Amino acid sequence: MFSMTFRCVTRRLVIRRMHPDDWQDLYAYLSDPDTVRYEPYEPYTRQEARLEAANRANCPEFLAVCLLTNGRMIGNLYVSCHKEDGCEQGSVYELGYIFNRKYRGKNYAFESCNAIMQLLWKNSGTGKIFAECDARNTRSRHLMERLGMQMEATFSGEDFTGEQKQALHCRYSILRTD
Repeated sequence: MFSMTFRCVTRRLVIRRMHPDDWQDLYAYLSDPDTVRYEPYEPYTRQEARLEAANRANCPEFLAVCLLTNGRMIGNLYVSCHKEDGCEQGSVYELGYIFNRKYRGKNYAFESCNAIMQLLWKNSGTGKIFAECDARNTRSRHLMERLGMQMEATFSGEDFTGEQKQALHCRYSILRTD
């Protein structure tokens, strides 16, 4: 999806493909219980972060979000193309994100997600962009709304917190016509 040389620069950020040597910055937020509270995995160990950084570097759907000033990776995005029945306008993209909580409240998640969404809209085949979260994750829900997405559905599924119980999830989306 995104080439190895992909690079998108915003006012304060550089969005690029992940590299294996991003593991320390990845560990900084994936090892934090508060940051991964609504994720389907437990906090990462150093070794798990090393392996995950290598895996994500080989996957064109993962993008590193780095500070323009010093190159530090403060979070990552996930962008995946889906084809859905009934989406007459073309491709459907899923957008995911996770950020180091030390950088909360600075609009970095909004800035990076908005930049990627604008790139996806430039692709004439993009018809819809969606994101999902645990219904209890109010920060994520607020971000989706700020990005112009509207709640499309709620559904019950496996608890994102790893507790293996059913939980309520939300799907937000925005169509090309929105």
